[in-house]
Amino acid sequence: MASIISPIAVELGRFEAFFEQTLKAATEPMDSIMQYVHDTEGKRLRPVLALLCARLFGEVNERTLRAATVVEVIHSASLIHDDVIDHADQRRGLASVKARFGELPAVLAGDYLLAKAILLLSQPGDHDILHEIVSTAATMTEGELMQSHPEALSQRDSLASYLDIITRKTAHLIRTSCVTGALSVDAPSDALQQVADFGLNLGIVFQMRDDILDADHPDTVNLAKSLLPSYVEKALGSLSALSSKNTIILNALSDLTYFCAERNA
Repeated sequence: MASIISPIAVELGRFEAFFEQTLKAATEPMDSIMQYVHDTEGKRLRPVLALLCARLFGEVNERTLRAATVVEVIHSASLIHDDVIDHADQRRGLASVKARFGELPAVLAGDYLLAKAILLLSQPGDHDILHEIVSTAATMTEGELMQSHPEALSQRDSLASYLDIITRKTAHLIRTSCVTGALSVDAPSDALQQVADFGLNLGIVFQMRDDILDADHPDTVNLAKSLLPSYVEKALGSLSALSSKNTIILNALSDLTYFCAERNA
């Protein structure tokens, strides 16, 4: 990821400071949980996308930092809740929030993060970004419920069901990361659809690679392997429609697409 994020290294540093400050809580044990969440975060894929898509059309500003922080906060909340639902004691090789602090504190920590996200976007000028975030949070919840009730999908084509679930659970938030980054710098409306299409296809690629690495469900692995190359091409095709924009940022987004498709962790 080092070469991919190099064009936004300064902006990513600003994000890190903003994100850490946002997570601070006024009371214990919530502040300790939030510090643990901050210290065990992963690749920062979603804020990186928000920052890159902002740079595609302009300069990172306070709205961009809020957008980048909110998508990471929503992502963190979803992981905490997922670990409670799945009774998971580990996340990225470390103790999950549920395992470290208990099930009830984990549920409340996830709720706290969702409240933080809404509070962060309570600025009058952030209505468009808030709409994207809230809509995506609802979609992610639907996807989680669909996955946990396979009997409701038994009458549907397995391919359609698989794509629907991973689009809702994972791809929509990655799409929103791209869109809100572009919105934060007032990107032209005719370019927003291309950014949205790129983000959605990249999100599908990201989840398919996760499913391949997971390797617990052979049918899903085979399905993901067969579909992955076509969604890489779809993501890159959306970028090609933005070829008149910042070439350095477009190259970073292209490299990020290949990274998501080929990563080993």
